[in-house]
Amino acid sequence: MKTKLLYYLRFTLAYTHSEIKGLIVLLGMMAIYVLLYIGYEWQEKEAAKLEFQPVLWEANYKAISPMVFTSRKFGGGKESGGYKSKVRRKWVDYGSYKSGGRGKQHAIDINTADSTAWVALNGIGPGFAKRIITYREKLGGFYQVEQLKEVYGLDSLWVKENKALLKVGAGVYRFLKINQVEWKDFKHPYLPYGQSKVVLAYRKQHGAIKDFEALEKIQLLDLVAWKRLKPYLSFAAP
Repeated sequence: MKTKLLYYLRFTLAYTHSEIKGLIVLLGMMAIYVLLYIGYEWQEKEAAKLEFQPVLWEANYKAISPMVFTSRKFGGGKESGGYKSKVRRKWVDYGSYKSGGRGKQHAIDINTADSTAWVALNGIGPGFAKRIITYREKLGGFYQVEQLKEVYGLDSLWVKENKALLKVGAGVYRFLKINQVEWKDFKHPYLPYGQSKVVLAYRKQHGAIKDFEALEKIQLLDLVAWKRLKPYLSFAAP
C-alpha cells in the first residue's frame, strides 16, 4: 500500500522525493494538531465538570465529613440493663464548609462584580468567574439573571438557588447602535451571521430605522433572534 502511494505521488503527480517527505511531515503535523485540539477540548470539559458540581461536592462532603454529635442519656431500668445513649446527628452546613466558614454571603451586582466578588459565592471558582466576566463583556451586560445559564458549564440549578444574591443593577451598559454601527462592529453573541447584512442593506436604501416596530417590518429578518437582542439595541440617529 505504501509503495503504491509513493509511486502514485512520484510518477503520477510528478512529486519529487523531497516534496513527498515534506507532504508526509505536513500531514503528520496536522494529525498532531488535531489530536492536541481534541485533547484540549476534552480537558476543558472535564475541568468544567470538576470545577462546578455543587450537588456532587455536597454529596461527597457528607460522605467524608466529621459529624457533630449531641447526646442525651436516659435511664433504662432493670429491663434495659442500665443507661442507653441516644445520639442525634447534625451535619456541618455545606456552604460554611466550602466557604471556609464565611457565614452569610452577600448579594452582588452581576454587571459590575469582579472576579473576587464572584469567587466569594459558593460553587464559583476562578475559572467560572473569568468565564462569566468574559461573556458579560461580549454581551454588553446582563439584563436578567437567567442569562447566566448561557455561560458554558454553569448549572441552571446554581442560578436558581443563588438568584436572591444576584442583582442586575443598571443592566445593559453597551448597546448596539443600529443606525450608526459599521459592518466590522455589527456583531453580538445573539446576532446570527448574515442578519447584520440585511439591516445594513435596508439602512443604505431606506435610511435610519426609527424603532423596533420599524425593524420588525424588514423582510428576511429572524425575528426570534432580534427580539432576544432587543434590550441591546439603540435606535439613536447617526
